[in-house]
Amino acid sequence: MSAAVGYRGTVYGLAAIRRLPLTLGLVLFLWLVGAVTGSLIAGPNEALLEQVGLGLALDPGPGWSIFTSSFFASSLLDYLACTVLILVGVGIAERTMGPWLALAAFIFGSALSALVLMGLVAFGTDNSDQWLSFLGGEYVVGAYGGAAAALGCSTAALEALWRRRLRTWLLAATLMFALFVGVAQTLQALAGAVIGILAGWAVQALVLRRRAGSLHSSSLRETRFLVGTVVGVFALGPLLTQLTGTLEVGPLSVVSEVMLQASPSVDEVKEACDNDKSCVTLQSVVGVQSFGATILSVIPVLLLLVCAEGLRRGRRLAYRLTLVIQLYLAFVTSVAILQYVTDPEVTLGNDDIGYLLLYAVPAILAPLIIAVLLVINRHKFRVESSDAGYRVLGRTTLIMAAVAAVLYVVFWFVEGNPSRSSLWDLAGQLTHILVPFPVPFVVELPQGLLSTVLYGLGGDVIWLCILLMVLNNFQRFRTLAKDPAADLGHTRELLHDGGGTLSWMALWDSNQYWFTPDRRAGLAYQVHNGVALTVAGPFGARQHHTEAATGFLVHCAALGLTPCFYSATAELDEALLPRGFRKLEVAEETLLNIQAMTFKGKEWQNVRTALNRAEKLSIKDHWYHYAEMPPGIRAQLAEISEEWVADKALPEMGFTLGGLDELKDPEVMCCVAVDDDGLVHGVTSWLPVFTDGVVSGWTLDFMRRRTTGFKGVMEFLIASAVTHFKDDVPHISLSGSPLANTGAATDDGDHSALDRVLAMLGNALEPMYGFKSLAAFKSRFQPEHRTLYMYYRDPLALPSIGLAVGSAYLPGLSRAQSAGLLRQMVAREPAA
Repeated sequence: MSAAVGYRGTVYGLAAIRRLPLTLGLVLFLWLVGAVTGSLIAGPNEALLEQVGLGLALDPGPGWSIFTSSFFASSLLDYLACTVLILVGVGIAERTMGPWLALAAFIFGSALSALVLMGLVAFGTDNSDQWLSFLGGEYVVGAYGGAAAALGCSTAALEALWRRRLRTWLLAATLMFALFVGVAQTLQALAGAVIGILAGWAVQALVLRRRAGSLHSSSLRETRFLVGTVVGVFALGPLLTQLTGTLEVGPLSVVSEVMLQASPSVDEVKEACDNDKSCVTLQSVVGVQSFGATILSVIPVLLLLVCAEGLRRGRRLAYRLTLVIQLYLAFVTSVAILQYVTDPEVTLGNDDIGYLLLYAVPAILAPLIIAVLLVINRHKFRVESSDAGYRVLGRTTLIMAAVAAVLYVVFWFVEGNPSRSSLWDLAGQLTHILVPFPVPFVVELPQGLLSTVLYGLGGDVIWLCILLMVLNNFQRFRTLAKDPAADLGHTRELLHDGGGTLSWMALWDSNQYWFTPDRRAGLAYQVHNGVALTVAGPFGARQHHTEAATGFLVHCAALGLTPCFYSATAELDEALLPRGFRKLEVAEETLLNIQAMTFKGKEWQNVRTALNRAEKLSIKDHWYHYAEMPPGIRAQLAEISEEWVADKALPEMGFTLGGLDELKDPEVMCCVAVDDDGLVHGVTSWLPVFTDGVVSGWTLDFMRRRTTGFKGVMEFLIASAVTHFKDDVPHISLSGSPLANTGAATDDGDHSALDRVLAMLGNALEPMYGFKSLAAFKSRFQPEHRTLYMYYRDPLALPSIGLAVGSAYLPGLSRAQSAGLLRQMVAREPAA
């Protein structure tokens, strides 16, 4: 196996060289130049740097430096960073635009971004700007501007969804580095990104002659995405500032001081412990210098990232939390600055005022601007959780906070802290535990084992639990249906107007409904993992199906859900493909032209054998609605069904697979194979298909056979259905076999990724449910095939869609069963 993996890696490596010769060539050239000039470890020496580096002094140096500076780096770490940027930026550009345009974007992007950087520094120096003038007098090297420009320009060749996303991410990332780190290379990268995106717009308009595609509900979706991205950048920026150490000079670099809790220094801990070695050791193991304290310092980052995800989904809770956090940060920053300015021991000079304007004012304005942005767009974040979800979150949070506070107060008194500290210190320490953000006052450290453990780790436990509960809350939705019974009744009415062969499944439990404004068409769907998974396509009069499909997209956008049309026919191509959707084959529906079926010929031998055997055993087909069945037959159906379920390690499946409860629908027909002794050998159920109020077809759903029943009972039941329906409808459907034909080879990377997940799920369930053997069984009836598709728009949502499909088919899965299924999926993973 290792040899196969090595061979596959070699093949992939050679394929990468063929696909990305320019990108790999630039990386190789960068490292070769660095090795030849001895620049790999510490960058170019001073003499070489003056010739190849971009000069930011009054004398900018040679003109060629705007080009040559891109092929050097300042350290080994910088070489690695430039390598990654070239692989990503130039690599994507080469794949989308071709090598020559990618090379032009890299070269000219490097030069233009260098000129912009030089202009900014010159402007800042002339106007005594504290930040920009600080950058003057140094030499800059690195491929940051060129790589960012190439990536920005490449967006012109992408489809609308990815074009907008990549531009937003690129601008957000470069702006974050510029504002929070602020060194010259980050400004050049930002300039390169802007130049590349502007060039991409020009290429898109003048060369490709096309406008950005319009996605329906794009304003709502993109506003949420943009606001979530802004909040995410503001969350990661302070962490980036901490990680870069002494490098940061950006105007927002001080935000980390008011957002992230800093661990006290060794001297501060010794002073708080009165130089008691055991106390100092305790603080380093479980106290304020422990790993737990490090986790607590990043809780604000995690909290804002969770809020950013919630904002992307349009969640009202995320809006409220983010607004409170931003206002709190602005308040704390203002208080800290006010304390500094009014300190009688501090004398402010001109330079101090300049630094306050550069660092303090942006630190206050940034959270205020985000708060204003949220308030302006507050109507975009209206997706509420269920009342039960809010109650669980609020109750659990209050209980955890109360328990932690009570325990800490008890420990604090028992371990003798009152003799060393005041009640104000106790209040400050409780604030440290319950509020993950720094407070604008000094907090004394507690002493004693239990107090120290709770002080150092209590906040971690509370806030990590809160974060998980908030994420879980984002998965809950307030029920929109004011009258579920009325919606169910209206769905039944629309199904009589028209629908597909699987549309009757819309009446089953666990489904929600959406109707067009005039209520002439609708869709049934289930929500799993943030995905709105439809049950087949629209129902109602056929002329309204396109309107229903497009209207459902608006509905999903309003709720922050990812729309996914599952087991739908190609009827939706016209409505969805122009809107950026892709489709993936998920099943083959088997259709029988029963008017032409005679059961004659060699290919029907198995069916004729089953019919003859049933006749010899005096087994006949009986047709009932469930309510009309004799009690004895109903009892036997329940017995057969329980026997079938008990034989499985997993619960009965749902979604597009009906069970015994679905037989009870008054319009569903059941065909039962019964012998002269009244013994039921097998049963099938048939769902009606209506067109303009008239039954136009039937669809096979429920199939069960007694384990001791005669061989061929299913062939007998389906053949009996052909005879029974032959005078009434032209076709019947044997439905599709879910997860039976996934994993087919495809050149689309997005498709193959989801196909692989669905194939793993299908293979894991195959021994228990036999989807592939069921598909093979249906092929005995010489059917016509119709492909059923899954329509999705966002490739990044494929993992969520895969989980949603699994949750829909196995809604009652316990944790132990989930673990067993996961083991089966891994053990039976299909070969690549």
